Amino acid sequence: MASLIRRTLLLRTFCRAKRFTCHSQYVHQESAGAERMSNSSKESNETHFGFQTVKESEKADKVYEVFEEVAQSYDKMNDAMSFGIHRLWKDIFVDRLAPSKPCKILDVAGGTGDIAFRIAKYLRNSDGGGITVCDINQAMLDVGRKRASELGFSGMEWLQGNAECLSSIADNTYDSYTIAFGIRNVTHIDKALKEAYRVLKPGGQFMCLEFSQVQNENLRW
Repeated sequence: MASLIRRTLLLRTFCRAKRFTCHSQYVHQESAGAERMSNSSKESNETHFGFQTVKESEKADKVYEVFEEVAQSYDKMNDAMSFGIHRLWKDIFVDRLAPSKPCKILDVAGGTGDIAFRIAKYLRNSDGGGITVCDINQAMLDVGRKRASELGFSGMEWLQGNAECLSSIADNTYDSYTIAFGIRNVTHIDKALKEAYRVLKPGGQFMCLEFSQVQNENLRW
């Protein structure tokens, strides 16, 4: 069951990225006239943000603002959104990652450290060395760093960065790349996936955990 959940979530993520690419190609092929090109450009410059449609250029700032506000209560928010089940999902996620020493792991959009701490415990890594937590929001990283200090994980690295452009990380650096409940906040998922591929070593693991669509309409709302 856990394996099926993982495969389904990964497939949904890659299909969504693929739709971004196909949409871009479609716009390019069909925009022969100036008016059509203008309309297509306008559509391609819009993206989702919760229940809203916003300009792509605005999404990163809006995501930053939201997480700036909820940093202190982020885990409680996930409890509310998943009825607490996110904790079980994260445990299964790390079990399926099954990291082994020695390894270098990059946890993207992992500001509060939930996944990183689980990985360290799985590895029985007393100080969290070899694990880098990357997040676009410094407030989230501050919460995670404080929690790490309280738990004794002094060896973790904390990096402020955008999943779409991990310019401070060299090619072929990490054995595993994880992103949990973060891919939905990325404006250009295809760019984030390319960066994940770039920073991973050959044969490295990409692991994504994300909410899927709830079938019950009332619960989905």
